[in-house]
Amino acid sequence: MSGLLLGGLGFAAAILMIFLEVPVAVALGLVGILGSAMIIGADGAMAIGATTTWDSLTNYTLTMLPLFVLMGNIAARSGLSAKLYQSMSVLIGHRRGGLALATIGASAGFGMISGSSLATTATMGRIAMPEMQDAGYSRSLAAGSVAAGGTLGILIPPSTVLVIYAFIAEQSIRDLLLATAGPIFLAVLLYCMAIWVPIWFGWSTAPQRARANAHERTLALKELLPPVGIFGLIMGGLYSGVFTANETAAIGAFVVLLYGLLSRRLTLEGMFSALMDTAMTCGALYLVLIGANLFNFFLALSGLPFSLTGMFSGILDQPLLVILLMLVIYLALGTLMDSLAMLLLTVPLFVPIAQAAGIDLVWFGIFAVMVVEMGLITPPVGMNLFVLKTVQPDVKLTELWKGAAPFVIADFIRVAIIIALPAIVIWLPYNAF
Repeated sequence: MSGLLLGGLGFAAAILMIFLEVPVAVALGLVGILGSAMIIGADGAMAIGATTTWDSLTNYTLTMLPLFVLMGNIAARSGLSAKLYQSMSVLIGHRRGGLALATIGASAGFGMISGSSLATTATMGRIAMPEMQDAGYSRSLAAGSVAAGGTLGILIPPSTVLVIYAFIAEQSIRDLLLATAGPIFLAVLLYCMAIWVPIWFGWSTAPQRARANAHERTLALKELLPPVGIFGLIMGGLYSGVFTANETAAIGAFVVLLYGLLSRRLTLEGMFSALMDTAMTCGALYLVLIGANLFNFFLALSGLPFSLTGMFSGILDQPLLVILLMLVIYLALGTLMDSLAMLLLTVPLFVPIAQAAGIDLVWFGIFAVMVVEMGLITPPVGMNLFVLKTVQPDVKLTELWKGAAPFVIADFIRVAIIIALPAIVIWLPYNAF
C-alpha cells in the first residue's frame, strides 16, 4: 500500500472515530502510531512515540497551558465567573435587547474561563434562556444569543486553542494572542448588530424592563470590576510588551489567586478542587497533543500534506480561492465535531498549503479558529444548536435556526472583513513592542 493511500485512509479513520465519539487523543494517537508502524516498522514507530511524548511534555510554549487552565479554575472557585451574567443583566438589562447583550458578554467571559464552546452554550442555556423568556424575549433571539455567545470564548485570550495551534504550526503564541484584538472588537460590534437589527425591524421581541435602582447598579458594578480589572491588567501587559506570553499566564494565575484569597471567596476546599481540575484538564490536553503529534508525524511520513499541496498547485497563486475552499471544508466539519478536534485534524494538512500560497500563518490561525466556531452555529446541524436543544428541549429547531441566522451572517461579514483587510489581524503582532 502506498504511503499516500495509507495517509488518506488514516485521515478518514481518524474522522470516523471522532464522529463515533472515540476520545480525540485515542483516535489521533492510535491512527498515528499504527500508521507509522506500517510505514517504518514497529520499532521505529515506538521510538518516535517516545520522542514525541517527551517533546510534547517539555515544550516551552506549552508551559503556559497549565497556568491558563489553573487561572480559569481559580477564577471559577473565587466567584469571578459566576456573577458575570447577573451583573451585566442588572447594568444593561433594562435596554431593548439588553439581556441578549448581557448573554453575549457573559458567554465570552465564561468561555474564556472554560475554553469550551459546547460547555459555555450548555451553561448559559440553563442560566440565561429562562431569564430572557421570562422577560418576554423571543425564544429565537434568546437561543441565538446563547448559541453564538458560546463561540466567543475560544478567541479571547487566554485561549488554549490558540496555544495548541501555535504549538502545532510552530508560531509565536504572543503574536497570535495579539492578533485577536481586532477580530474580538469586530465580533462584539457585529453581534450587537445581530441583536439590534432584528429588534428594529420587528422580527424579534425584546421588551424593555424596569431599570435597576442605584444601589443594585453599584453592587453589580462592584461585582464586574474584578474580572474586568484582572483581564485588563493581564492583556494590557501583554499588548504593551511588558509581559511575555508565558509571563502573562503566570501573572494571571497569581493575580486571580491573590483576588480569591483577599476576597476570602477561595476556600481551602476550592483551591484543592481547582488544582485537581487543572491536573485532570491538563492531563487530557497533553494526551491530545501527544496524539496530535503522532498523527502529524504519520501524515508527514505518508506524504499526504505534500500531495495535497501539489493538488492545490493550480490555485496557489490565488490565495483567496484557497481560503474559500478551506472555509467550505471547515463549515462542513463543524457539523460533525468539536472545534479542537477539527483544528488538530486540519492544521497539519492546511498549514503547508497556506505557506505555499503565501498566506501569513498568524493570520491563518485566527481565520481557522473563527471559521471553526462558525461551523458550530451554522444551521441546520451546528453542534452548539444541538447542545442548546438538549438543554432546552422545548425550543424548536426552527427557532434555533432562525435565532442563529443573524449571528451566522455577522460571522460571515467578520470573515469577509479580515480577508479583505488582513491588517486588522496582523498589524498589532508585527508592530507591538
